[in-house]
Amino acid sequence: MKIKKECNIVEDLLPAYIDCLLSEESLDFVKTHLETCENCQKTHQKMTSDLQKEDIENTENIKIIKKYTRKIKILKTLVAITILAILGVFLSHTGYRYYIVKNALTKNINYNVSGNYRLEEYDESIERYEYHTTTYWVDNKMKKVKGNEVLEYWEDNKHYFMNNDNKTYFIKNENIHEHSTINIPILILSEMKNLVDDKGIRPISILQFIFDSDITIQEEGFRGNTKYYVIKDMQKGIKIYFNQDTFFAERIVESTNKTTEYRILPSSSSWHDVLKPDLSTYTLIEKEM
Repeated sequence: MKIKKECNIVEDLLPAYIDCLLSEESLDFVKTHLETCENCQKTHQKMTSDLQKEDIENTENIKIIKKYTRKIKILKTLVAITILAILGVFLSHTGYRYYIVKNALTKNINYNVSGNYRLEEYDESIERYEYHTTTYWVDNKMKKVKGNEVLEYWEDNKHYFMNNDNKTYFIKNENIHEHSTINIPILILSEMKNLVDDKGIRPISILQFIFDSDITIQEEGFRGNTKYYVIKDMQKGIKIYFNQDTFFAERIVESTNKTTEYRILPSSSSWHDVLKPDLSTYTLIEKEM
């Protein structure tokens, strides 16, 4: 009975014995008992073996957990990089299109001019040199001609409009300083009209414009090595070509396939280009007929 009682006590103490958690007296007691008791020795060996297996299993589980933790971290990193890359491409593409539209508006709507320049407007193509309209601007004087006919003349606050069919002209009192700008009719693309108001260019409207599914913005060429940004309304078939260096609208193709080309030549006019036209053969009228 005494031995059986000791065995029960030792079995209870074995877990603490294996983990070295016993007091010195209890430790000596268990050691002494194990030296003479085969049953407790077997129990001790089994418990030790089970604990070792458990430790091995725990180690393997920890390795597996660490492995999957690393994979999850790598996956998270790849997802973050992918999202940032997509966001970067989106922002870059949006910024690129915004840059094109904003400069296209700035350089063609109320674009300030100074000194002198010559603006040429061609029907169909610039190669048809004999059939075009030219506007000369020199020292606060302007003259617009087509072939040998004067269409408009402007000096100080007098703006002359000529009708060469019936040989009449009328005058508007307008200050030339308030109109010293170039306006190429790029707003023929109706969606672009919403991008400009009395206060100027509207950035939010530009963003809405470039996300319009009917609007495409691409690079293209049509003459020599000159590169162009092309804004096109896919639904209406209107295309506007902007020189990549100057952003000047050099070509407009309308939905009717009518093509107009423009060329601006700074510092290319002189005083004789803006001489006042001979009005002796014209009749002054009060307003446009």
